Amino acid sequence: MGLIQILLLWMLSVLWWLSNLILKPKHLSYEKVFKREAEMGRFNEAAYEATRKRKFNLVSRFGYIISCELLEPQVPEDKIENSRRKLAILCHGFSHAKYCSLIYAEIFLKLGYSVIIYDHRNHGLSGKAYTSMGYFEKYDLTKVVDWCYESFGTDCRIVTHGESMGAATVILQLEIDDRVTGVIADCSYSDLKQLLRYQLAKYYHLPHFLLPIESLLTFLRAGFWYREVSPIQVACKSDKPIMFIHGKKDGYVPTYMSKQMYASKKQNKAIYLVAGAKHAQSCLINRSGYAMRVEEFLKTYVDK
Repeated sequence: MGLIQILLLWMLSVLWWLSNLILKPKHLSYEKVFKREAEMGRFNEAAYEATRKRKFNLVSRFGYIISCELLEPQVPEDKIENSRRKLAILCHGFSHAKYCSLIYAEIFLKLGYSVIIYDHRNHGLSGKAYTSMGYFEKYDLTKVVDWCYESFGTDCRIVTHGESMGAATVILQLEIDDRVTGVIADCSYSDLKQLLRYQLAKYYHLPHFLLPIESLLTFLRAGFWYREVSPIQVACKSDKPIMFIHGKKDGYVPTYMSKQMYASKKQNKAIYLVAGAKHAQSCLINRSGYAMRVEEFLKTYVDK
């Protein structure tokens, strides 16, 4: 085998490996995710166990199962009017699972919201399908919104909250569904191509010219292009209220990405930048401040 063939084989191997990092992320077992989140103090395990809840499955438009769980606030069931039901749908981050959303569920439950947490495709107990960084995940989120309307009526008010990939998902979903009342995006990337270019250089020291080839490989394998995952292109056109949250020390998804999206959106927007917080740590670093800002956003744009 000649040198050129060896180099081409090496490059293909690298591209396949990089593509797998997105399409087939490694993640902890379901039990380990729950245990880790509880041990880190990200949620109150006793309070969760005492919460009235119901597990259920939905079937995605692509045929796999979406594993969901409904959590109810500490309000008697007969006091909750479906026609005025307030719901928060929470989307976890890349390589995590639904229990990583419990830290945020506690905030919404205290505000009287019913909360739905669920596993993205290829995560947790949901069915296996390539992870797409929000491209296909937005259709699963729409399926959860469908369930809310079918279960509680068309007068329910829905806010979506996402962390990292989940944050990108809740923004991207606005392009295909206008039923959501408000969106909270915590440490979202503004554009997948920009993010991967940044991460290729920072973490893998690889040239950015590999990115178009990798995008082609991913399209051939999974059916989406990196350029199609661009939350900023949706945020700047949407009139739905969006709150952007980001840790000021986030080195994984750089803080400037939320700043870019906030600047691109003309109205109905808010931003909260958390000092000292790394990626997906804003609520952990300043829980009271996080809860206060979320409540302010909801009072301004959702609970009207």
